[in-house]
Amino acid sequence: MKQQTVCILLALVLVSAAYTDALVFVYAKTCAACKAYGARSCGYGYIHSKGYVSCDGANSIASCSDCQRRFGRCRQSAITECYIG
Repeated sequence: MKQQTVCILLALVLVSAAYTDALVFVYAKTCAACKAYGARSCGYGYIHSKGYVSCDGANSIASCSDCQRRFGRCRQSAITECYIG
């Protein structure tokens, strides 16, 4: 491969890794709470049976520290999840 192609591929990998790290799945007790954290909509997936709704597009929470500042529980594994309330 050409050096330019390798550099472009490396840049794509780094950008996608940074995006994945910034992705946080947010869950709250009510849809109103989701809206307060900037969610576009609320989802009712399997987590609904545990008393939480998913906050789709909650852009004000981008890390575990953001979650904890709002008195939430954060769980990090392959994905980052924030449970508020």
